[in-house]
Amino acid sequence: MSKLQTKILTALKTNKLNPTKLGERKWYKYFISINELVWARNFVDCYLIHIYSDDYKTKHLATFILTYDFIKNENILDVTYESF
Repeated sequence: MSKLQTKILTALKTNKLNPTKLGERKWYKYFISINELVWARNFVDCYLIHIYSDDYKTKHLATFILTYDFIKNENILDVTYESF
């Protein structure tokens, strides 16, 4: 697990990052964009999180998909892209 991924997971657990607040914004030293992924009518299945290096989006650092597991009662963060 990368440093950025652990930072996002701890921010989600401590409510420092709210995925339901959609749109683009500055988050610590990063610039993030959060969108809903809706697969069926009126059901939000997961959130798509893009992370950039700064306000000008000069470098795309990572793309995460945040889903919620109802059985384990926890957030699952899948990495779809991460630059090294």
